[in-house]
Amino acid sequence: MTTPQPFKSAEPEDGDSGPLASTPAWIRVLFGAVPILMGVVIIGAQAGVVPTDGGRFTAPPWVILSLGVGLILFGLGLWMPASTPAELKSAIFLMLLLFLAAVCNWTAFAPGVVYTSEVSVGGWSTSGEDPIGGRIVFGLVALAVDALLAFTVVDIVRRALRRG
Repeated sequence: MTTPQPFKSAEPEDGDSGPLASTPAWIRVLFGAVPILMGVVIIGAQAGVVPTDGGRFTAPPWVILSLGVGLILFGLGLWMPASTPAELKSAIFLMLLLFLAAVCNWTAFAPGVVYTSEVSVGGWSTSGEDPIGGRIVFGLVALAVDALLAFTVVDIVRRALRRG
């Protein structure tokens, strides 16, 4: 019988620095694969390739596609080595923010959407419908994402003007 060996950190890639430099490669692969798989399943369900057991999306197709593509970009971003050019990292981050903003803004401000929730703990359950509370919560998140997107675009433009 052999004794189990502890996990060893992978050798850092050329150019790796910061907190991800000492992260084992399998963690980055795993944490990148999960959102990529989620995005592929969401897009597949929207396209009718993945069966949904009669479920349906209540959001427009562009919102569902934005969510799926955003998850895929997030997972790919986790897989990027530190040696990836800064321009490519910035472009992927900007696209990710655009897709996230689309989903957040539709969720917060879509006409005719009422948010319902249900919580069950053991034998006890409660449910409710709140036409205003959900809008406020999702609206605050949407405004925060929009602000982050605006600051990112301004920063990218400023950096480009400084170089140019």
